[in-house]
Amino acid sequence: MLNLMYQESSSGLNRMIFNLPPGYLKTHLCSVSFPAWILGRDPRKSVLILSEDPEPAFEIQERCAELMGTSRYRSVFPRARIKKISRMLELEYGGGICHAGIGYSSRHTKSDVVIIDNPQSLHSLDRIKPEHFAEIGRLLKKPKEGIIVMATRRIAENDLSSFLHQKLGGWGRLSIPVVAFEDKVWKMPPDLSHVQKKGALLDSSLERWEDIEGHLAAMGGEAFCYQYLQGEYSPPKSGEIELPERNGMRCKAVGNFDPTWVTSTHLANLRALEADRIDVASDPTHEQATE
Repeated sequence: MLNLMYQESSSGLNRMIFNLPPGYLKTHLCSVSFPAWILGRDPRKSVLILSEDPEPAFEIQERCAELMGTSRYRSVFPRARIKKISRMLELEYGGGICHAGIGYSSRHTKSDVVIIDNPQSLHSLDRIKPEHFAEIGRLLKKPKEGIIVMATRRIAENDLSSFLHQKLGGWGRLSIPVVAFEDKVWKMPPDLSHVQKKGALLDSSLERWEDIEGHLAAMGGEAFCYQYLQGEYSPPKSGEIELPERNGMRCKAVGNFDPTWVTSTHLANLRALEADRIDVASDPTHEQATE
């Protein structure tokens, strides 16, 4: 998707939101590797990195500089030579990277590319108003062709991701929860696709079910449902819900529910579904019967 944004920016695909759970490389891919790749292809380009505060944005800029200073990067992109590194990164061909905190004063001039990395947290939800981003295109030299990428996890129903995608318009979004609630096919232009079955983890080699359940217990159901499930599941506070089968019996719970408990129960149902699918796939007798 990032490659397509760069190649086809004039077609209107130049505003994109990537919602992924914490720890799933969204900063590394969108905020570090992507700017370095763009500057490698055209060292005249300018990149602005925005984050909730100036320091996280500066740390991302330093990570970009570290990547661009490696021997492998220099051999692949020999024209992207670093001229100076201070509060901003300058290249010999005139391009570079600068950074700023959202809502903080800055001497920034307009850029070709704007990267917004984790612009909000629960602590700044009231301070950083989504409406402030309605004129975000003014940070670009060419508003119609310039690229804006936002990499973040969801934090609330009316967070910045929701505002840009649903209310402001003109923004695409790739939003992937840590576990699939339905069978999904992620279509990546021009001709790539990824299938995620209901109950399948986003990356079982990175985190197991025990890790996911640990995150839920640590942060609570409501925060977990946004940060790890991208708001695709909202735990009901009352009513009735299905419980995992016990000794072949299907049960339901009725009443008022704690968000953490009911989310845990929902995940348990998905985990059982995934376990059954794994058992069927590993059963040779099932394969013979299917044939």
